[in-house]
Amino acid sequence: MSSQRSGHRHGLNAALFRCARILRDATASNPELFLPVACLFVWQLTAVAAKTSVLICAALFTALLLIYAFRVLGRTEWLRRVGWASPRQGFWAYSFIAGIAAAAGVWWFARIVHQSLGGVPPAHRVLLAGSSGPMIEELLFRGLIYWLIFECLRRAGVAVRLAICVTVFLTALAFAFSHNDRQGPRLYATILTGIAFGWMRAQSDSTAAATVMHAVYNLALLLAAMLPVA
Repeated sequence: MSSQRSGHRHGLNAALFRCARILRDATASNPELFLPVACLFVWQLTAVAAKTSVLICAALFTALLLIYAFRVLGRTEWLRRVGWASPRQGFWAYSFIAGIAAAAGVWWFARIVHQSLGGVPPAHRVLLAGSSGPMIEELLFRGLIYWLIFECLRRAGVAVRLAICVTVFLTALAFAFSHNDRQGPRLYATILTGIAFGWMRAQSDSTAAATVMHAVYNLALLLAAMLPVA
């Protein structure tokens, strides 16, 4: 009986080792595939992390995702095509500042049109808004869709500057209308922030910089929503 249990344990360990090796090879050789899949997984886990135990797990996976995403910046040709690469010099800091500036602008706009920024969000929503949420949206809109539109326009003979402007505007529209809960002033504000994120993508040559700007923007707005109204 003991030898049978030992055999089962050895087989389980061997299976776990093979799985770990497959996962390691996948993360190293195909980051352009693994990154969006991992981002979707963490996003989905964080979205349902209402319980403390699940939230801790989501925070751990979020940290691993951010480390991995940083390590694979510009690693493959496909990642560079969608802009997942290090930005031009100085744009890490500029993206942080731009995120705060965009949030301040939306906060000011909301006060003018008497729109609420919402109440105090639960912890898992804060984690989602500051990490995997912006990452997956930027990889899609300022990454894949941006690259597809820009390449189509350039192959059609459109000048570079005009192609960038059109691409930024179209991706901003797609970004805004993907949010089903945005109407009226909120929709206009989302279009403007989408243009701002696209501007960051174009100026920095990096979707990662747009992701940082988007995350900082989200967190700054959440902080503003927590402040007492005068």
